[in-house]
Amino acid sequence: MKNELIETYSIYNGNIINNKTQPISYAFSSEIVYEVIRVIDGVPLFLEEHNNRLIKSTNMIGMNISDLIDKIELDIKKLIDINNKPYKNLKVIVYKDTSGKPNYSMFFIKSNYPKPELYKKGINTILFKATRKNPNAKVQNLQLREVINKELEKHGAYEALLLNEDDNITEGSKSNVFFVKNNILYTPPKQDILLGVTRARIIQLADKLNIKTIEESIHKSFLKQCHGLFITGTSPKVLPISKVDNQLFDSTKNETIQRLMEAYDRLIEDYINAHK
Repeated sequence: MKNELIETYSIYNGNIINNKTQPISYAFSSEIVYEVIRVIDGVPLFLEEHNNRLIKSTNMIGMNISDLIDKIELDIKKLIDINNKPYKNLKVIVYKDTSGKPNYSMFFIKSNYPKPELYKKGINTILFKATRKNPNAKVQNLQLREVINKELEKHGAYEALLLNEDDNITEGSKSNVFFVKNNILYTPPKQDILLGVTRARIIQLADKLNIKTIEESIHKSFLKQCHGLFITGTSPKVLPISKVDNQLFDSTKNETIQRLMEAYDRLIEDYINAHK
């Protein structure tokens, strides 16, 4: 976690920590639940949804943070202010210490946003066989992350689309995935994936735009039928996919995907203006 830290200050259980002079030490006795929140103009984007998912994730692994969540929200806003409102992502982690008590830390992290040209030309992706044991919980798995990162580097890919034991595409390794066929939006079912904050917003936007959304298992063979696909997430927002392994797609020219990209950018702008 130390290598993730950027900016001057972190917060540990409500206490302000100077990252240069007082590094945080961790003593874990359980899994780490986390959220990554994008900060724009000093506003933590979609903070309410991130906090709700943090509560749900901790509940799934037997940790109750209902007494902490208001404090965590206040500290998120404090962390942004004391670091002079950087345009970056911050990370909140929650875990039990060796005595079984919930602890939390938050800090700004190295933030890699797609270059503007990737939204115009799309990204390369690979298929990767992996199943997370508790997909609805946002639990840190550093070992799987390391393996996937090596594969991405090996193939020069931006993201890996995960395949389960039935060869269904479930999600990206750090994103959700949508498919378009005949202007209908398809996405894997809730029980198989991490319920992304951006994903939920895209489904809401699709409904407002009269774009039908179908949630169902997506076998890898569906790639031969779909007219485009994209990933969603805190950093990529709505990012078209131009290649999966060796199969090419004109996702950047797909009208449905373009409409959703534009609508999501407007939604972010409206949220920031409403929460400044």
